[in-house]
Amino acid sequence: MPDDALKEAAATGDPPAKSRLRLRLATQEFFFLLQRIDRLDEKLSSEIRAQGERIDRLDEKLSSEIRAQGERIDRLDEKLSSEIRAQGERIDRLDEKLSSEIRAQGERIDRLDEKLSSEIKALDERLSGEIKNLDGKINALNEKINSKFNSLTFWAVGIFVTIIAGFIGLALR
Repeated sequence: MPDDALKEAAATGDPPAKSRLRLRLATQEFFFLLQRIDRLDEKLSSEIRAQGERIDRLDEKLSSEIRAQGERIDRLDEKLSSEIRAQGERIDRLDEKLSSEIRAQGERIDRLDEKLSSEIKALDERLSGEIKNLDGKINALNEKINSKFNSLTFWAVGIFVTIIAGFIGLALR
């Protein structure tokens, strides 16, 4: 017997029409169990389809939520990127401004250093001239004092010799 005929006979509980032997292939309990299996299969299939549809809805919902969050992230990224660029430009402007201010102050310091160096040099030259002038005056005064001291010493020796000669003269008389 072909498989199709056996399946039909099992499902209906009747032997195929062309069969010479009227054999009963399935009992009523088997037929009842087969129908119950079919109902459970249909019930489980419908439940599986319902769960599949629910999974598809959740997948669609989550996908749309993920897309929405991705779009939100993109917007925040764009907003923060533009804010970061703006702050970077501000920092660049401040850096340029401060750099030019620092250069200007450096140039001012250089000018003051040059001015003070030239004034110090002029003062040093003037003081050196004054020191040389004072050295000359001191040397002249030293020479004058030395000459007066020599004169005084000469006079003192002369007076001493005169006094001694006078005492010797008195003593010899």
